[in-house]
Amino acid sequence: MIKFGIVGIGGFAGVWVRSLRALEEQGVARLEAAVVRNRDKYAEQVARMEAEGRTIYASLDDMLAAGHGTLDVIGAPTGIAYHEPMAVQTMEAGYDVVIEKPVAGTVQEAESIARAEERTGRWCAVGYQQIYSPSTRWLCDKLQSGALGALREAYSVICWPRGLNYYKRNPWAGQLRANDRWILDGPATNATAHHINNLTYAAQAVEGDAFAIASVRGELYRSKAIPSYDTSCIEIITARGTRLCHYVTHACVESTEPQSIFHCENGSAFWYRPTDTVTITYKDGSEESYSNPDPGNIHPDMFAQISRVVKGEDKAVLCGLPEASPHVLAIDLAFESSRGIIPVAPEHTYTTTVGGSPLLAIHGVEDALLTAFDQGCMLSDLDLPWAKKTAAANAAGYTRFPSEELGKILSSLA
Repeated sequence: MIKFGIVGIGGFAGVWVRSLRALEEQGVARLEAAVVRNRDKYAEQVARMEAEGRTIYASLDDMLAAGHGTLDVIGAPTGIAYHEPMAVQTMEAGYDVVIEKPVAGTVQEAESIARAEERTGRWCAVGYQQIYSPSTRWLCDKLQSGALGALREAYSVICWPRGLNYYKRNPWAGQLRANDRWILDGPATNATAHHINNLTYAAQAVEGDAFAIASVRGELYRSKAIPSYDTSCIEIITARGTRLCHYVTHACVESTEPQSIFHCENGSAFWYRPTDTVTITYKDGSEESYSNPDPGNIHPDMFAQISRVVKGEDKAVLCGLPEASPHVLAIDLAFESSRGIIPVAPEHTYTTTVGGSPLLAIHGVEDALLTAFDQGCMLSDLDLPWAKKTAAANAAGYTRFPSEELGKILSSLA
């Protein structure tokens, strides 16, 4: 079995622990070791893991020093601020690594990880687990085969209510900076990162080596008492002119589960996350669809594919830096385009309670996002008193976030 060591066992890291346990039962991979800095906080879990023969380390330094010959891959399901330093340190110590999404907060940190790959000959996988779903693979095969023709436009929409407790779950939630690094936390950066990344991933499937982001137009709105944004629409234009739009809000009461539409030359493909189903409607009226037979299994699927790479059975991880880094560029340019955060005035918001937690929501935001999704327009194209038009930010030559002008704006908010 391929042996993993991971940093942390609480929070989202717990999903990784359960995924690796499931693969251990199948004889595919094993969680061999973990870093736990606060043993008292996780005393019960630590006792169980040590009883199962797993090693608990006090730090990543300790695990990297002792793990050679024992560990095959190191995982870092940590906060955004730790992705780049941990990935670089791990590869320089001689290990392959898998980090959580997004790759990092800035394009320069993503580039730092890429340079570490080149320098060490190791690889870095990124935890956009939806990429590993059979439904995503089926859709990409259809796109690459030419059956749908050229991809013209693709949109995704999500409305996920998030109350005050969501922003209290860790010190960096809703923040622009953490640990002296830009993290730009927000719904398109983090919670729904998979779904904006799916759009660029689909464009890459069609455009291949010609894929590149040409420009980004972003509208980043804040209604909640946080430094960063809670609502956004982001338009990405590729070098070939493909238009990708992502709409998301946490300032809502009603939920809209993730869904995407891909408009192509020969038809359209609709993807719905709750059932992990893709339905293609061709221009001649014919249809075909595919559903993931086990939509709850995508996290183990990710570790299983990574394990096949380690074994030499697969050539490369399905989601590495080339597939994941466009998302970082898109978010950075969205901030440049939006010139920081656009505040939503209090008269356009209301306070309610969701799941026992106070929640500040924007009046009518759910209908606004669904309308923008249906029409493929920006929020500022609708009759919304709080929306503001922005200018596109050019991707050419963009190598460092933030620009001098944006840096001054954000420094007053962070």
